[in-house]
Amino acid sequence: MNNIRKIKEEFSKYFIFLFFIIAAYMVFLVVKPFIVAILTSIIISYISYPLYKWINKKTKRKNLSAIIVTMLVIILIITPILFIVNSLTREVTTVYTDSKQRIAEGNIIDTEPGSNLWKLNSFLVNIAEKPQISSSLDNITNTIISSLSNFIFTIPKRILSFFVMIFLIFFMLRDGELMVKKIKYLIPLKNHYQNKIVKKFGSVTRAVIYGHFITALIQGMVGTLGLYIFGIKSPLVWGGIMIVACMIPFVGAPIVWFPLGVFKLIIGLTSSNSSATIMGIGLLAYGFIIVSSIDNLIKPKIIGDKARIHPTIILLGILGGLAIFGFIGIVVGPLILSLFLTFAEIYKTEII
Repeated sequence: MNNIRKIKEEFSKYFIFLFFIIAAYMVFLVVKPFIVAILTSIIISYISYPLYKWINKKTKRKNLSAIIVTMLVIILIITPILFIVNSLTREVTTVYTDSKQRIAEGNIIDTEPGSNLWKLNSFLVNIAEKPQISSSLDNITNTIISSLSNFIFTIPKRILSFFVMIFLIFFMLRDGELMVKKIKYLIPLKNHYQNKIVKKFGSVTRAVIYGHFITALIQGMVGTLGLYIFGIKSPLVWGGIMIVACMIPFVGAPIVWFPLGVFKLIIGLTSSNSSATIMGIGLLAYGFIIVSSIDNLIKPKIIGDKARIHPTIILLGILGGLAIFGFIGIVVGPLILSLFLTFAEIYKTEII
């Protein structure tokens, strides 16, 4: 009788474990389309939670405090994106219209007949008028239009993900402490290990956000100095735009210094101004060698020192996270690697 009872108990354990694995897999399939939105909401909620607590002390109303912070988050997300998109659209439209007009007029580099650059201008016009070049430009245009069309079709999905993210942020802010307690309760580890995992999550998240922000400021200041040295007008304004751009993954400082350097170089070539030509080349070299290297050298060092993790782990985490999770990968990637190392330490202590 006792043997039968033990067999039933063992079978029950395996059945519960198997059911748990199946249920976990089904849950993953359900939330898979919103994984990025969920991870983003967790990170943003954690970052903005101190602000929520401060506002809640003033209002004494959890729902109102969560709404206020959530609205601030929406503004902080949308404002820089609209700013960058608007600036890019305006500049690209201007360059595209001007280029088409120059090609149609047969004066690509804006020079007078008989001048030293007239032969170069004629050569460029002949190239631009060739069927192969025209066909290539049409293909590029069609590719851009196709990409825009695909993006437009994904807008409903992006809006839904954004709504899910905002919805989760509100409830994570309002019920954050209760959620953390439940998560800690579900982790089958001793209390000090639970606290260690939660602490590691907080330290890495803070370090990544801090490092990302500081790196953007450094890149912006170094970039502003380069714009000033190489004769770009309003370097402080462009430097401010560069700081904002550096805070947005896949955008970064090149979106400012590269077109400005190319524009400076074109101005120098079209006006036979060797000084402007040298300035354009200098700005492009300065951007590639100095400004761009800051992101890959300084950021892992800053984050690694603050989170007490080796910079190599941080760099791999950021690059891999961006490739898998996109924007939020700058935080999720290093976080996954650091939590893995923490669990490895726990495994070594408890089992080996």
